Amino acid sequence: MQALPSVAWVPAAIVWFQLSSATIYAVILLGAVPSVAMGLISGIDQTPPLLRSVGRVLGADRWQMIRHVLLPAALPTLIAGIKQGWAFSWRSLMAAEIIVHSPRLGTGLGQLLNQGRDLQDMSLVFGSVLLVLLVGITVELVLFAPLERRVLRQRGLAPSGT
Repeated sequence: MQALPSVAWVPAAIVWFQLSSATIYAVILLGAVPSVAMGLISGIDQTPPLLRSVGRVLGADRWQMIRHVLLPAALPTLIAGIKQGWAFSWRSLMAAEIIVHSPRLGTGLGQLLNQGRDLQDMSLVFGSVLLVLLVGITVELVLFAPLERRVLRQRGLAPSGT
């Protein structure tokens, strides 16, 4: 699924859900889920065998092993997968908004970008591109950077002052 751009699902999502919010949600989810799943699976696969052994020695059952050993060990790669999923979803949303026009869906940044193209208004095009970039950077700085720092600090992988 990762090899298929999620924007390729836009026509199918329109057929399945008509021009509705569900169409947008489907495209966003199809962009994010493979990255998040790969991050989680990769993190679990990279869990050191010693941690699993310690969990077994301490008597952890299957659910305790998942909750207290595997998920915490997989957290850094899971966060990376969520971050990548966000980026793919954001790109997919912009592309879907450029492809699909409907007043029922409201006006988004992708539609604003497309409107600039239709009007041959380069200031609107560049302004829209800058807004798309600004949203992406803001999400990175406000959401992901502090979360990553916190997780790394908890694991002793980053200085406590950062």
